Amino acid sequence: MLNQDHTQLDHEKYLSTSFANVRDGQYLRPQDTAKLLKELVWHCFELSRMTFGWMPPLEDYQLKIKLGRFGYLHAMHAKHLSKRIGELPGKIGAGDRTPQALRELYERGSLAPDAAAFFYSYAFLVRIFYDRVEELSQRLDDVLDAPTADILELLLMKKQEFLTTANQQYQFIPSKDEQQQQVFQEWKLYMSNLWAAYSTQHAWPPAPNIEPAGPVPPEGKLDPRFPHYSHKPEQYKKAYSDPAMSPLQESVKQMHYINATEMSAAESLGYLYYAVQNMPLAFYFDLARHLWDETRHFEMGVRRLLQLGYSLDQFQFFKSGPGKEVEESWYADMYASLTMIAEPCSFIKKRKASEAFWEFGDTLSAIHCEFDMVDERMHVDFGKRWGPELFKTLKNDMITAQKLSERARLIRLEYLDVPEEERQNIAKSFPAFCGFSTVDLNYSQY
Repeated sequence: MLNQDHTQLDHEKYLSTSFANVRDGQYLRPQDTAKLLKELVWHCFELSRMTFGWMPPLEDYQLKIKLGRFGYLHAMHAKHLSKRIGELPGKIGAGDRTPQALRELYERGSLAPDAAAFFYSYAFLVRIFYDRVEELSQRLDDVLDAPTADILELLLMKKQEFLTTANQQYQFIPSKDEQQQQVFQEWKLYMSNLWAAYSTQHAWPPAPNIEPAGPVPPEGKLDPRFPHYSHKPEQYKKAYSDPAMSPLQESVKQMHYINATEMSAAESLGYLYYAVQNMPLAFYFDLARHLWDETRHFEMGVRRLLQLGYSLDQFQFFKSGPGKEVEESWYADMYASLTMIAEPCSFIKKRKASEAFWEFGDTLSAIHCEFDMVDERMHVDFGKRWGPELFKTLKNDMITAQKLSERARLIRLEYLDVPEEERQNIAKSFPAFCGFSTVDLNYSQY
């Protein structure tokens, strides 16, 4: 949590890339364009952190899906901009980070007391970002810097979607709730003061004396329509083995329920994205795609269950988050478990489920599984690339992807109470490990 004092701003790094350093009425040189684009990259990146960080504290599952998509889009905008910068003098280095003052602006603006205040902050900062985009667009020569202009046009295409969605969440605060109205008005004033302090290089204003609801609380919230799986009997340590979780335990359609629980995976990646701040930008670009895919899988599963006539209250779902304050090493272990155990172990299950759905004539369900497998293969590749990097960065542990995968299997087997003398043999064979670690589906029963 940020310290809410009147810390004096340090704009030294920020001002070196600001619009104020390039005089009006002149053609921009390539290095000028690169400097101005860098500021936009960091705005996009912080918008992605802000949106991903606020997925867990929201309850409405459709808003969670929206923020998952918006965070991904902001990250992809940063990726497009950074790629253009790489074509110009002055590329972004592997160790470059958001300037401290800009990061604090976004982090302080994220410490909102409720969802309405958060969406107001988000819309406020999105407008500031797009003001900068439009300002730069007007400075570009449409021949000399057409590649940059094309990218800015791509970014502008999403402006209205971001703002319309955010505005709908705070446009009508319940008029009878005077306390909520007062909190919201105080937050609006705070955001104005926050931006004024940043813009004029003055001390940060004091934040309203209200407990923040987000971002990244120790435990994420579930939509009230999704019953919480809170009682976990000791005999059901294998994932999805408890028959109380789903009425589809003996059906291949259990695959849709498994998909419908993947919001917890998406939000767990959101905790990683927000909390870990010292990885290369390329890591966050891959992580944003991974997070958005898990959000899509959740949406796929929920949509298909409803289409097939089931109601959400027939199933039980997981909450996200560590449940307490954790060291950074928790994120490395969580990422390894997801990308080196849960996702690769799902391939056989999803392939068999797809084949069964084709046999049963359920085309959409079969294609669901096929797209899911395409995404999961990419996520496993992400894990091989970034898992060792996370361990090196967060745990000072130099380890290969293969050794990390083996270690993750042994930890999983220990959790499942497998005798120590048997763990090594089971872990050596990945198919055997997956068969032991997870519960198979009934592919012969629709």
